[in-house]
Amino acid sequence: MDINILIWSFLIIFMLHNFEEIIMIENWFHKKYPKIRERIPPFVIKELEKTKNTTAVQFSIVVCLLSIVAAAIVLVTVITDQYFLFFGLNIVFALNIFTHPLQSILLKCYVPGLWTTLLLIIPYNIIVYMQFYAQDILNLTTGVYSLFVIIPFIPMFLLSHWVAKKLAFHLER
Repeated sequence: MDINILIWSFLIIFMLHNFEEIIMIENWFHKKYPKIRERIPPFVIKELEKTKNTTAVQFSIVVCLLSIVAAAIVLVTVITDQYFLFFGLNIVFALNIFTHPLQSILLKCYVPGLWTTLLLIIPYNIIVYMQFYAQDILNLTTGVYSLFVIIPFIPMFLLSHWVAKKLAFHLER
């Protein structure tokens, strides 16, 4: 399998997953969250309360900003063959493999992003890791260098939420 096709297909998986979340987030918070709130640990409620009024528009802005960054990383990876860039991006995205299923199990209900995690992200990552290993790209060096993508991605993620909140306020008025 051509590794670059696999890398480019990341953007499709990324967008399909985020579409599921965009479509479901507002409705889920309004309908499900009040019913399951008592099952959520207090420290998690505190964080959820900060985001419970997130609109689909706000979330779409976050997705748009992160998609631009992801597309840039994918493009640079394919042009330069610096696979650690993609590997770091994919590790951040692959966290969905744990977060959505665990949330669903703990809350005993569907959470936005669960279906695409189970049907797309998990199979995609199995293929990615198998191919990276088969082509000798998955190694300690790639893992260590991927931290140069993972670490800056965290503040970028937080910044995208801040920008989305400010921009959505003006768009939704």
